[in-house]
Amino acid sequence: MKTTGRRILLMLVTVGCAIAKSVLIGWLVLGIPASELGDIAQLFAVLGLIAGVLALLVVQTRVLNRLGSLRTQIIVIVTLGGAMVAGLLQGAAQAMFINTSHDLPLLLLMLVFMLVLALGFSVALGNIIVGRVGAVRAGAGRLASGDLAVRLPITGRDELTALAGDFNRMADALAQAAMRQRELEHARRELVAAVSHDLRTPLTAVRAMVEALADGVVQDPPTRQRYLEAACAQLENLSTLVDDLFEIAQIDAGVLQIELERASLHDLISDTLSNLQPHAAKHGVRLIGEVAANVDLVLMSPPKMQRVLYNLIGNALRHTPADGTITLRATAAGDEVQVEIDDEGEGISADDLPHIFEHSYRGEKSRSRDYGGAGLGLAIVRGLVEAHGGRIWVESKPEAGTRFVFTLSSKVAGSFENN
Repeated sequence: MKTTGRRILLMLVTVGCAIAKSVLIGWLVLGIPASELGDIAQLFAVLGLIAGVLALLVVQTRVLNRLGSLRTQIIVIVTLGGAMVAGLLQGAAQAMFINTSHDLPLLLLMLVFMLVLALGFSVALGNIIVGRVGAVRAGAGRLASGDLAVRLPITGRDELTALAGDFNRMADALAQAAMRQRELEHARRELVAAVSHDLRTPLTAVRAMVEALADGVVQDPPTRQRYLEAACAQLENLSTLVDDLFEIAQIDAGVLQIELERASLHDLISDTLSNLQPHAAKHGVRLIGEVAANVDLVLMSPPKMQRVLYNLIGNALRHTPADGTITLRATAAGDEVQVEIDDEGEGISADDLPHIFEHSYRGEKSRSRDYGGAGLGLAIVRGLVEAHGGRIWVESKPEAGTRFVFTLSSKVAGSFENN
């Protein structure tokens, strides 16, 4: 009802403006006497209201739907417009006292001729428009059937051309989404295979040790204690793997919540190096920390960021030979702090480098199964850094070491939710 009321008001305003403009032009430009303008305005009002009522009836959705195709709608609208013009001219002819026995029939005949021409042109125009709409429908049908390579030709600058452009952009987006879906499915299968392997191995070991203890195969206390410690270590590995799977699932689902606070990066790096020094000394690797004087408070979640540092330094320790050095460096870069982890390991091949942050990806050296784990460490690192609003990248050359770099904000405060 509100829509109908607005249309009626718009029609009345349109007719009123048309009458006012026509009368002003007749008076000021054409020089029609003011005494005749009243009759002309009355005639225009009657014809305008009739035309407006007919237009309101035609543009109703239920009327247009009954007309069927777009071609039919165009023909009906053109015919209605011609009939309005005929009525206007007939009224004008009578007002001007044209000879009804000669002039008026000739005028009406000319109107019939113009109406027939208009209908012919409307049919041609309708065919063109319907053909272009049909091309869009055909493309949509092919797209719905799975043909993601379908594209529509772009010719012209009208609304249908814009629609074809929108269709092509939609098709591009669907094709990219389908490719991404295939990549995710491939990654999921690889992840399931990797997790299955990494779950089966410790479970088998724990089961064998527990059965040996339960069957009394191991009797002496030192051996029993060694078995128990080994079983606990394997269970710890299983717990870590389950935690990794839970965290990567949160990252992938976009529901990882991180409460950010202003905390000292200097203290976090110092604590991390202190905790990892015994492990590094066991492998004969030196750990060095360098924090610039102007780097202090950054926006981060200390537990999550310590997880990032542990993963990156742990990864560097696995690939750095004895007597090698791992350097953890933090420097200011504008509104960001840049953290670098440099090692002197065997490096990462150029083929592996683009995939290093993917789930369960293991290169020939950089992510070998010999080191255990499901290959989720670097994927989790990337997810946590991005959840902080930062960026992470890697630079490496075979036999020349590897350099991981990530950024943190040093200006904004608050909390961040990755969703």
